[in-house]
Formats: sequence, C-alpha cells, structure tokens
Amino acid sequence: MSTLVIDTIQGKTTAGSINVRGEGSNNTNLQQGLIKAWANFNSTGTLSIRASVNIASITDNNVGHYTANFTNSMSDANYTPNGSGQNSANTAIGLTFNPNTLAASTLEMNFRNESAESRDGAITTITTNGDLA
Repeated sequence: MSTLVIDTIQGKTTAGSINVRGEGSNNTNLQQGLIKAWANFNSTGTLSIRASVNIASITDNNVGHYTANFTNSMSDANYTPNGSGQNSANTAIGLTFNPNTLAASTLEMNFRNESAESRDGAITTITTNGDLA
C-alpha cells in the first residue's frame, strides 16, 4: 500500500483555454467545489448511517427531523446543503429536503412527504458543499 501526500494540485495551463470562471486557464482549485460532507442513512426505526464522509453522527430529533454533526466543521454557516429521501423501500415517492438551521458544526434538517408531513425515509441522503474551517 502506498500513500501520496501533496500540498498542491494544479491543472495544466493551455493557451486560449477558458475555465468556468473565465480566467483564461484551466487551473482549478480542487478544494473548492468538492463535497465536504455526505451521508446515506436509514431513518426508519432506529436511525443508522450506512456510509458517510465527514459526518460524525446524525441525531434523530423527531419524525423526519435530524441534525447531522460534522467531524470537521465548515468555515461558517454559508455552505450549500442538499438532500433527498425515499418515503419507504417499496415506493417511488420521494421526500422533500428542508434545511432548518445551518451552523458551522451542524446541519439541522427536515424531510417531508408529498402531503408536507414530516416523514422518516428508508433511503435518506445528504451532501454539503462549501469550505471547511
């Protein structure tokens, strides 16, 4: 097994190329724009995290209402959370993700069904984009 440790990755500059910021090169800061935290969890019954990155734990506050606790905090509360959920394992009905409170160390959220009722999900996922502290 090998470990690669580097400080900087820089894209190759090509004359005349334009990146998404329009700066005339394709250099990209790979740290910005990457997902900084994500989780896939089952929130029906006893909440269980199937897999995650940078999520220390998820607290079950009530039906459809959770708090994700980041392992490494975000730089501030101005990050972009996203989420999705499936109402139950045997239905294609999705759940709506509603971020409630964004803090550097936690993300409080609620999932609702098509009738706007808070609902636990058989498959619930969240991702967070932004900068780490």
